Amino acid sequence: MTTTKDPSGIEEAGQVAVAEREIDHDHIGKVLAPPGFIRRHTWNFVFVIEIVFIILIWQFLQGGIEIFPIKFVPAPSGIFTELVDLLGDTRTYDHILYSLRSFVVGYVLAAVVGITVGLLVGGSKLAELTIGPLVWTSYAVPRSALAPMIIVWFGLGLMSKVTLVFLLAVFPIIINTMEGVRHVDKTLVNAGKVFGGSTMQILRKIVVPALLPFILIGLRIAVVRGFIGVLLGEFLGSFKGLGKILNTASYNFETARALAIVVILIFLANVTMFLVSSIKKWVAPWHHEESLLGGGR
Repeated sequence: MTTTKDPSGIEEAGQVAVAEREIDHDHIGKVLAPPGFIRRHTWNFVFVIEIVFIILIWQFLQGGIEIFPIKFVPAPSGIFTELVDLLGDTRTYDHILYSLRSFVVGYVLAAVVGITVGLLVGGSKLAELTIGPLVWTSYAVPRSALAPMIIVWFGLGLMSKVTLVFLLAVFPIIINTMEGVRHVDKTLVNAGKVFGGSTMQILRKIVVPALLPFILIGLRIAVVRGFIGVLLGEFLGSFKGLGKILNTASYNFETARALAIVVILIFLANVTMFLVSSIKKWVAPWHHEESLLGGGR
């Protein structure tokens, strides 16, 4: 008994084989593979090169040609000298600790209140109608206009700085948490209910993973706002702190010293933002922000 092969089956198998040969598996592997060290740190490399270039040009213009009065626009070398002097003085670390204490207390309070209010307003229609207008109205008020009154109400001590840090940092956290609640995929929530998931299971496995990236981005934005609050409070009235030193140096036209303090503040703010970003990568490793350099494509 003879068997005949189906010509259409042979033709289809041949097309599949040709298609397999045409697929560039190496290219697919490169695309799907984790980015290499250079690709992961491209932004950092570009940033460092830009900063070095700016410092070299600045040093050449002010340290060599001196196109502006050195008293008002110091060269980077003069700023570095003042920075070394500041870091060599133990009193500087007392000022740093005072500023950090104000920041940490106000920031933690802002995080607790901001996440709680954001969850309420974003997840409850009643809270959105009652608390939502107050949130948006308060957000529109310029906190810097209230700063002098806060100094009058709470004095020159730690409480006034903590209050300013709280007021400046809390709103980015509230707004990002609200947006996170609204972006939770309702389809996934309903699917969890259909498959018999309890409320805690739905919260833990669906709602919280969707919320975390939004909350942590809000926390990162709040870092910068918090340090602005510390400086604002110490500018207007304080017995110690980095803002106090910066204010005194500015009044005495010690611009190199003032800019050295700015460098310290930039370093502290960036270290804090790095810690928040590290927490984000740890608790929400699945979330990747789009890269401005095209890394997210």
